[in-house]
Amino acid sequence: MQFILVVLSVLFAFAAAAEEAVPPQAKPGCTDHCGNLIIPYPFGIEKDCYMSEDFSVRCNTSPEPPIATLGDGNIVITNISLAEGEMQIPQFVARDCYNSQGELSNFLTDLWVRPFTVSHTRNKFIAVGCDTSAAFIGYRADEQRLLTGCMSICDNRESVEQSCSGVGCCKSDIPIGLFNYTVRLDSYYNHTYVLEFNPCSYAFIVEKGKFTFSPNTSFQDLSNIEKLPMILNWEIGEVSCDEAQKKDDYACKANSKCVDRTISNDRSGYICQCLEGYQGNPYLPDG
Repeated sequence: MQFILVVLSVLFAFAAAAEEAVPPQAKPGCTDHCGNLIIPYPFGIEKDCYMSEDFSVRCNTSPEPPIATLGDGNIVITNISLAEGEMQIPQFVARDCYNSQGELSNFLTDLWVRPFTVSHTRNKFIAVGCDTSAAFIGYRADEQRLLTGCMSICDNRESVEQSCSGVGCCKSDIPIGLFNYTVRLDSYYNHTYVLEFNPCSYAFIVEKGKFTFSPNTSFQDLSNIEKLPMILNWEIGEVSCDEAQKKDDYACKANSKCVDRTISNDRSGYICQCLEGYQGNPYLPDG
């Protein structure tokens, strides 16, 4: 019995030491969680706990689990990555549906995320349907308007391909540096010839690897999916590392390095990363 107590004491000691060894993520005295979501500085919940208003997070504790949103808006945050300067958010799936009389029922989507940007490397624009024309319209900081999209046509379920290559499903890259976007859907024949198995078209921006098209299940599955995850980029300021290091408000602290983040052809910012062999929060003095 005494031996068991000794073993348990050692295990508890190791557990306590491991807990103490976890590097801080929030500023001292600040809340570092909203439910299961870690809120690392430069983000923060309380006043004086975030770097700027751009990084303010609201934690709604009424639901279970609690929900974190960006500022006072309705953008829900499901993950924040310090190392990559990324934020995962759920975003709506646009849909364009028809009945046997050709009547339209649709839900289109748009999103404004400035000063953050839609990640062009971590997301894809995808459209699903057999009578589908999908457009993605976005704007950069200089108000440059960019338009991309794809079309998907098929006559019957048997002709739908397994891959997302234009027959039942199509995809397109995301332009770099977009602060907002609008998704639009159109049909060529009101789904008249495919109504039996495909009355709706769907379009969405989705994090790579979070949606896999299947001709056997995707048409039905998407009718029950309201949102899918996508990735936003965030960065510090609007200058490069060389310029930022000359400023008093340079954000990268001890044992960290500055990494340039190209937002568009004429605009950049930076993020901080821990040096090799270190872990924690590179934005905190003792991180």
